[in-house]
Order: sequence, then structure tokens, then C-alpha cells
Amino acid sequence: MRLHILLVAILICLPLPAGAQTEPMDCRVGPVVKTFGGSKWVVNSCTDGRTVILMAVDDSPAYPCFIKIAPSTAGYNIDGRGKGDRQATNAAMDELGALSVADIQAMIAETKQVQKPK
Repeated sequence: MRLHILLVAILICLPLPAGAQTEPMDCRVGPVVKTFGGSKWVVNSCTDGRTVILMAVDDSPAYPCFIKIAPSTAGYNIDGRGKGDRQATNAAMDELGALSVADIQAMIAETKQVQKPK
């Protein structure tokens, strides 16, 4: 019984394997300003080179809202969150949903062209 308790205690204290740990993703590549669904969005890509984050600008009807475009097995998933005008947000998400994988990759490439101030 003591051995069983000791083994459980050791297993609890062991660190997770590196594959199970994930670091926060850095999504500060860019930004560029683009219009989707009639609203302006600040667009940044992430250091994984495949994920895009869009934030509605302050004077946009979709503000406050963010949209994440993330890779999936079927192409890309689009997920939006916020309290901006639902119609404006849905219009942007519909337009983003119509983009091809090549269009999204071009948007990522555009964010990488922005020079950071030194």
C-alpha cells in the first residue's frame, strides 16, 4: 500500500512531456488594417505562420470584437468573440469564410511585410 501511494505521489510530481506543454502563441506579426463585412479590422498573424487574429477598430460597428482564423484539418476555422454589432460581425465572418487558403496565406504574408519601428 505504501508503495502504491509513493508511486502515485511520484507520478503527480513528474513534469509533463514537452509535447504536452504548449507555450502561448505570439500574435504580434503586423499589423495591417483591412476591411471585411464593411468594418475595419486590425490584422495580425502569429509566429506559427498559420494563424490570424483580427480586432475590430474602435470606430467600427463590430467593435469590440476579435476573430481568430486558425488552421484545421479541413482548411481553416473562423471563430469570433465580442460584444459589437452582431450584423457587422457576421458580415465580416461571412466574408472571411469565403476566403481561400491562398487568400489567408496572402494575408499572413502581408502582415510579415510590416516593418517594426526600432
